[in-house]
Amino acid sequence: MKITDHLKKENIFLDAALENKPDVLKYISDVCAQNGIINDPEILNNGLIQREQTMSTGVGGGIAFPHTASRQTRHANVVLIRLAKPIDFESLDHQPVDIILGLIFPESDPGIHVRMLARVSRLCQNPDFLNAIKHAEDADLLIEQIKIIENGTSFH
Repeated sequence: MKITDHLKKENIFLDAALENKPDVLKYISDVCAQNGIINDPEILNNGLIQREQTMSTGVGGGIAFPHTASRQTRHANVVLIRLAKPIDFESLDHQPVDIILGLIFPESDPGIHVRMLARVSRLCQNPDFLNAIKHAEDADLLIEQIKIIENGTSFH
């Protein structure tokens, strides 16, 4: 499984000016509605909020993986956001977050949830992946860089 199979350039946002966690969750929901991933952004937003209430998806190192399953989609989707300035995400390491990987899974395929989270976690341990996001100037180039990383070839 590759993240780039589920990440489209219209779902990449570089230097988004979002102020807090609720803004980020709403932004992900609104983007998913605008881009035809789901129909009702409020339902998706409520799912993301409920997940955060269970435990923050701020995993540390400036990264968060807000995620939820939705009956509104048939495919897994990734929304990648690089924030203009880091925000508090109630992360496990108490550090602010500036890289958000929003993951939307179809309720009909519960196994993809675990596989996608595992894949994103592994990618975020790769300094090339994080550097690509932090230094990307446009979405097309970023997707190409992520594909190279996922295929096991590093770049500098």
